[in-house]
Amino acid sequence: MAKMDMARTISRIKEEYADAYDTMTWLTPEKAQAASQVRENLLTQIFEHQGKGPEWRFARTKLVTHGMSPGCRLCGNGDWSCLFINGICNARCFYCPSTQNQKGLPMTSSLEFKTPGDYVDYVRTFGIRAVSFSGGEPLMTFDRVVQYLKALRAKITDPLYVWMYTNGLLVTEDKLKMLADNGLDEIRFDISADHYRLEALKKAVGIIPCVTVEIPAIPEDLENTRQVIKQLYDEGVDYLNLHQLRCTPHNLPRLIKRGYTFVHGPRATVLETELTALELMRYALENNIALPINYCSFAFRHQFQRAGAFTRNALLVKAPYQDITATGHIRTMGITGEKPAVLEVHNQLLQQAKDPALWHLAKNGDQLFFAAVLWPCIDFSNVTLTVAYTATSLKSSVSFRHSFKEISLNRKKKVVIEKYSAHPEIHLQGDRMQAFARRFIHPLAGSPPDTAGDYPPDDLFTKIQGFERVNAGLGQYY
Repeated sequence: MAKMDMARTISRIKEEYADAYDTMTWLTPEKAQAASQVRENLLTQIFEHQGKGPEWRFARTKLVTHGMSPGCRLCGNGDWSCLFINGICNARCFYCPSTQNQKGLPMTSSLEFKTPGDYVDYVRTFGIRAVSFSGGEPLMTFDRVVQYLKALRAKITDPLYVWMYTNGLLVTEDKLKMLADNGLDEIRFDISADHYRLEALKKAVGIIPCVTVEIPAIPEDLENTRQVIKQLYDEGVDYLNLHQLRCTPHNLPRLIKRGYTFVHGPRATVLETELTALELMRYALENNIALPINYCSFAFRHQFQRAGAFTRNALLVKAPYQDITATGHIRTMGITGEKPAVLEVHNQLLQQAKDPALWHLAKNGDQLFFAAVLWPCIDFSNVTLTVAYTATSLKSSVSFRHSFKEISLNRKKKVVIEKYSAHPEIHLQGDRMQAFARRFIHPLAGSPPDTAGDYPPDDLFTKIQGFERVNAGLGQYY
């Protein structure tokens, strides 16, 4: 992260955490250097076992060994919806991000669903290929889970992968069989919520097709987790997912009490939890435990899950001449200039019999918008390139703060996709137009991106890179 970006990040986090900021132990530049070295050493040791399955996925933000769950792959591809089936829980985990004390309606992406049919129509409309039931604790409203699961299986014929999260405290064999009979593909246990006891997941093995353990990598529990990894493999668990702890207003006081070191970033995260996750992966490989392990870093979740939501929205509201970037933003490119020069480009496109939906000529003839695939067909000699980035948000009703499009899920329920500017319109001329193409457009056609000579922090290309690409690798410590 560039120095200027870090300064802005620290300023934003200070404002976000207000008075609590000074009570938190923050990673300093000096300690960051040592922590980075520890992380690099762990990664080196992990990849010494190259033949045993360690590999990077999703722009090196997700480290896995021996593969990962189909649900995790679909999540990374942006095809996943997490339905919070309720907001209540019977466990009191110190790391829980919210209060979990109101049953509420099933919801996702700030949308509430009163009926299973409405949610089914949402899944179908947005092209979702994977659904998870979360909470709270889903088994506290077991009948609700079954209703929504039945509706999904009855009304969606396309392939749909469905899993459920649980702390396991209310698991029974009868419930597991009912879930399996109604098409649950995977169940994920947070065994840290039940003192790492395995009785509940043992009941699931052989009933639910895929059994996963998904837990935060808790530094204080390192020894317990080491010991349990071999047991998980022996019991027939299919995957182990390790999460990175992050701070919320709800869990922050308890994280502070544990003496954790906090890292500045898009959200404040816990340093020790990432190092714990990597140590557990190293341990499993060193001890020849073939359990597939997936480290779900915040760098992955913040970028890929958000990009997936943005992309689903964008697909329903973008024009054919607009593009969707890797981060899910809508990119609008155009050329402006004297009317004869713009019309000449327009005529060339007509002569080449390109799909006319891929460009749009403004009424006054001095501006033409075009999709990136048409870049080789454009003569940029006498024009200026304009680029704009738009973000989207999904809402249950219109806020009237931004332009919007209503999306009908069915005759009774609509949702709203709002569009708002993510960056002021950019104007490029001369060599900068081709430099923009080398950096952001041509790689889409298979050419390597222009990475020679990184631009300084205040350069325009550095600023807009966040709208074009995900940041590769685990989060920087400072």
